[in-house]
Amino acid sequence: MRIFIVALLTITLSTFASGQAYELTVRVTDGSTKTPLEFVNVQIEDAAINGTTDGSGTVVLKTDSKNFTVLASFLGYEQLSQTVRMAGPTQTLELMLVPSAQQIETVTVTSNDASERLSRPVMGVERLNIEAIELIPVALGEVDVFKGLQLISGVNSAGEASNGLSVRGGTIDQNLVLYDGAPVFTPTHLFGLFSVFTPDAIGGVDLYRANIPAKFGGRISSVLDVKSRNPTSDNFKMQGGIGIVSSHLSIETPVDKQKKVKVLAAVRGGFNDFIFKQIDRLKNTESRFADATVKLRYTANEKNIFTVSGFYSADFYQIDLLNQFSGITSDRNQYTYSTLNGTAEWLKIFNDRASLNTQLVRSDHKPRLLFPQADTDNVIEFDSRIQYHSAQSIFSYNTENGHRLSGGGQLIRYDIDPGGLDPDGVESILPVNLDTEQSLEASLFVEDEWKVSDALTLSAGLRFTQYAQLGPGTNRIYDNEEILDPDRLTETEEFGSGENMQTYNGFEPRLGLSYQLSPKLSFKAAYALNRQYLQNIFNSTTPLPSSRWKLSDNNILPQKATLYSSGFYWLPGDKGYELSLEGYYRDIDNLLEYKPGADFFLNPTVETDLIQGQGVAYGIEAGIKRRKGNFTGEINYAYARSLNTVDGPTFNTSVNAGQQYNGYFDQPHTFNLNLTLDDQKANQISLNFVVQSNRPYTVPNGVLQIGETPVPLFLERNNARLPVYHRLDFSWRIHNAKLEEKRWVGDWIFTVYNLYGRKNAYNIYYQPRTSGAATAETSGSPLESFRLTIFGAPVISLGYSFKFQ
Repeated sequence: MRIFIVALLTITLSTFASGQAYELTVRVTDGSTKTPLEFVNVQIEDAAINGTTDGSGTVVLKTDSKNFTVLASFLGYEQLSQTVRMAGPTQTLELMLVPSAQQIETVTVTSNDASERLSRPVMGVERLNIEAIELIPVALGEVDVFKGLQLISGVNSAGEASNGLSVRGGTIDQNLVLYDGAPVFTPTHLFGLFSVFTPDAIGGVDLYRANIPAKFGGRISSVLDVKSRNPTSDNFKMQGGIGIVSSHLSIETPVDKQKKVKVLAAVRGGFNDFIFKQIDRLKNTESRFADATVKLRYTANEKNIFTVSGFYSADFYQIDLLNQFSGITSDRNQYTYSTLNGTAEWLKIFNDRASLNTQLVRSDHKPRLLFPQADTDNVIEFDSRIQYHSAQSIFSYNTENGHRLSGGGQLIRYDIDPGGLDPDGVESILPVNLDTEQSLEASLFVEDEWKVSDALTLSAGLRFTQYAQLGPGTNRIYDNEEILDPDRLTETEEFGSGENMQTYNGFEPRLGLSYQLSPKLSFKAAYALNRQYLQNIFNSTTPLPSSRWKLSDNNILPQKATLYSSGFYWLPGDKGYELSLEGYYRDIDNLLEYKPGADFFLNPTVETDLIQGQGVAYGIEAGIKRRKGNFTGEINYAYARSLNTVDGPTFNTSVNAGQQYNGYFDQPHTFNLNLTLDDQKANQISLNFVVQSNRPYTVPNGVLQIGETPVPLFLERNNARLPVYHRLDFSWRIHNAKLEEKRWVGDWIFTVYNLYGRKNAYNIYYQPRTSGAATAETSGSPLESFRLTIFGAPVISLGYSFKFQ
């Protein structure tokens, strides 16, 4: 495949490069605010010539026609058509889009426009909008970004209460999750049931899972870029909703008389204890959460726009279970975690071709784990912290000969407190404070998207990152680099504050190609290399909020992944259908795994419980979508494998005796069906149907008898698979039932999750039999197994949302 892609790039570059007779520069602005609009799709009617606007609202189109019609379309705005007569070889066209007051056509998962998917040299990129997300039937009726993403081929969850997503077989921490440019380290609420992003504030969701743009780095699987919407209204607006799980409210309004300063403030809160109290086995379970987004936008003039945004998220939940951590016991465990992010951005527009975007970001994540002690007021507390600071500047420039250039730099600093334990007066527990970790990542990047001809478009990007782990800290050196064991520790090196403890660096190339075989059919290919210097360490299917984050050091090497992908995109007829077929192959070096019996909690030498190996992920994804008419939807199928190999010199440094084994998110077959019927008046009915191979899990290879107690013996990892997962969901949305034009418009949303009550297995676990010795009916095993199901019955919810302006 590598040779094929290289050969194809060479042939197409030499064969199809050609000049154009006319060049039209199009600048698109918001008709009410006069601010530039990014990601607007602009095309020449009845021709395979199109593009999307950059950060300054500008795109350049090249054509050999003197007279033609330009179409501009963007979600939330009325489509604009403009006839153009070229007066010379170059010309500039100003377009102002008017916000749409009508109900937007239902779209589930889509790029800006089908023609963009056809022509641009990007693969594995999907875009969601909030109107589509609101239609997806989900558990407890919550608006959820993650559930929308799970309709995409190659995007799965570890289960119905999973803290994150797996993209093309990758682990959860291999995804970079950003909200207004700031990372979100625990992106879910309510035990992992739905995402933390404030629903009323979401502007757009972009998922990159193939040739990730060069401006992004630090993760090897995907980038999820969530952006809050910009406040643009000249009048006061309010919207919100009331539901079983949570309620939410947002306002948008200008602040000054000139309406140059506008603000968006949105908040959501959930208090769910009353739900759990209705279920006897959950009567002591508690859960509360909240999130809020505030965004202030100042348009100084048409060439200078300033934006400041803030995000806060907080969770508390209590599980009435007996858990032990390093000798700590409690009849219940309490988890609390919060995120406080801030982003400041300045967009400087020099002219129709050039702009500069500068961004400052801060993220502060604080997880805590509490152990209330029975019959006392003592609460043992474990807390940790991740602080992230970033400065980034990107310069964009569109040349006269069809190049869309961008480049810049980024500086990131991590400050990680792995954790400390406060015994709160419990004499049997000693206080612990793990050493802090610090690092700097300095990156330079450049990217070029070049429309070589009407048929061929290329993209090439390059990112270089210099990573440095900084003191204060200690480097531990072992006598064998492959066997990290406390007994093999031979030397320690102490470093003072700011001293360089360990460095890594490397280039990360990104390539893309799109060649239109016909006006309706295109072939695409992509290549990307990515490195990851920050890992989330956990030895369960999904990490807890208190799971440990670890920087690369002299013992833990950065993970590295190389991805190859290619595919076809076809737009048959004029009925709004899109067909796609895409294949990919990913190599992973220094994949992070854990030793048998690993315990990361308060471990000062955590590297001695970690091992690293190799991984491969490959698959084929096929999809068909319909975007026009009353009946819309999509069908996706993916065949995907994720396989790991850890071949160390000893039993403790290898997995499955060094043989290849299934990765934790190896789910070979996934089928997603999403259909929406919209009568274009008041009713929207949606159905989701999901079928997938369930994830691997580990079953005992035997039993070890210790006294009278049988103990499961695990010699292999991921040697079995949970039963097939399938589920049907239903949603009915009644919009403005009286069909009246008024300032207050309300919607009722009725949802049934897991319509036919499938008892899908989240996990299967084993323990000694409580009913006596093993019998022939139980195949002679002294163990019995239990299946854990999260939602084993239909989950019905009813919500109400409103908009006022």
